[in-house]
Amino acid sequence: MFLLLKVKYKHASYGLLSLSSAVLMSLAWQNLYVLPSIFIGLVPLFILEKKIRAEQENSKLWVTLYTWFALLLWNVGSVWWIWNASEGGAVAAFIINSLPLVLPFLFYHNRNRKNGRENLLYFACLWILAEYLQFHWDLAFPWLILGNVFSYLPQLVQWYEITGVLGGSIWILALNIKLFQLYEAWTAKTLNAQRGRWVNALFFYVLMPVFASYYVQNLYVVPTQTPSAKFVVVQPNIDPYKDKFEGMSPDEQLRRMLQLAETVMDSQTQFILLPETALQGGLEENNLIQEGLFQLLHAFLKAHPGVTVVGGMDSYKLFAQKEKPAVTSRKVRDTELWYNSYNAAFCTNGGDSIQVYHKSKLVPGVEKMPYPYLFGFIEKYAIDLGGTSGSLSSDPESRNFGFSKHVQLAPIICYESVFGAYVSSYVNKGADVLCIVTNDGWWGNTPGYRQHFDFGRLRAIENRRYLVRSANTGISAVIDEKGNVLQATAYWKEAAFKADVPLLRGQTYYAKNGDWVVGVMLVLLILSNIGSSFVLRKF
Repeated sequence: MFLLLKVKYKHASYGLLSLSSAVLMSLAWQNLYVLPSIFIGLVPLFILEKKIRAEQENSKLWVTLYTWFALLLWNVGSVWWIWNASEGGAVAAFIINSLPLVLPFLFYHNRNRKNGRENLLYFACLWILAEYLQFHWDLAFPWLILGNVFSYLPQLVQWYEITGVLGGSIWILALNIKLFQLYEAWTAKTLNAQRGRWVNALFFYVLMPVFASYYVQNLYVVPTQTPSAKFVVVQPNIDPYKDKFEGMSPDEQLRRMLQLAETVMDSQTQFILLPETALQGGLEENNLIQEGLFQLLHAFLKAHPGVTVVGGMDSYKLFAQKEKPAVTSRKVRDTELWYNSYNAAFCTNGGDSIQVYHKSKLVPGVEKMPYPYLFGFIEKYAIDLGGTSGSLSSDPESRNFGFSKHVQLAPIICYESVFGAYVSSYVNKGADVLCIVTNDGWWGNTPGYRQHFDFGRLRAIENRRYLVRSANTGISAVIDEKGNVLQATAYWKEAAFKADVPLLRGQTYYAKNGDWVVGVMLVLLILSNIGSSFVLRKF
């Protein structure tokens, strides 16, 4: 009986530590905004691993289960709003997104068992590599990269222009590790003897990144003679569940957007930014100029010469008979013809040339069947989000819009704005302004649309570019190169506004070098694997 009670007590303590970590991690995200909790959120899991290692023979199993439980609850607590779009998709997302981050804990645990001590640098390197995976595999979901948590307080991370969001993840990991070591010193009753050392360490880990951020922010000043572009941003607020794909015709939707634009346009307007799938209903790219929606749009532009319209569209491209260009191509019913379907962006100034970009970073399970050669047979179960669901085709790389070399716009479509290095690829090709077109109404009035909006603030910092955002529903805005929101619409409100947007040039260190911190962590991982005790001690 005593042994049974002892076992129950152990697992109750494991569960409490696991739950504590999940709560602390979730509190930091929108709309709770308890940011300091992220700096201690992993400490309960470090304590958990050590307890299980000391108390359980079958320790690998329990470390895996209790760690995964914490990470799963963190996902649920932070991105629960996915449920509003699809219950099944949400469950799959919670499970799949939490699993890769179990591996750093499992490898860390195995290393600790062999060495008899905490290999915390080894853990940090593995975590960053697991986060890097979230940007690049077919199930990519970089939403909960630790460094994204600063998106609502961009003043703290102006140095993202050097490191990107993974630098923020390293800061969070480092402070969690130091606080765990502080806990260890307290439990070992050595804290008083090393008080000065700990004060200095915490000052460095807590305050130095903040001071560095304010220093970098004050260094950056936009030149007074910087040229600018005149934008009109439209938020039509068309309900994606009731009107966008069923209740309101594509013609009605476009007329509504153009009428909204006209309410704020003036003779200096150069660009009108419309949201994702502004042109809806499936436009044939083989002959876009003859499509009714483009004829309507070009008639509007004829009455407003000198204006260029950028926005999103739902489109497809037909291929020659019996030609199947890709695994994502679809067959026209009862024919031998194949076509590609796209979530695309367009740019037109009313002339014969229409520039098109096909969304590259597709949403797994919604717009993209992960590893289609293996799982193509379950494509029919893809989550349906109106006109842009099922396995879509995509462009292999980013592409800027512009009818002159003086203004180049980056057409960033919805989910792509979460991928820092990918957004920087537009800047490396000469983009002067980051333009996000999106539709954030799928999740309702939840933290989802707010999180997505705030991530754009980090992209502005990483690239030192102004960002202009048009949302069908959500928040449309202008954000400056330091992540400050200069103009913004209210949620779920029809609106249009004009803005004078500076055209910034040059490349930040991050834009040039991407996620270079991953290479540093990989080198440190290799050093730790070849027994570099010096590196481990100093960390």
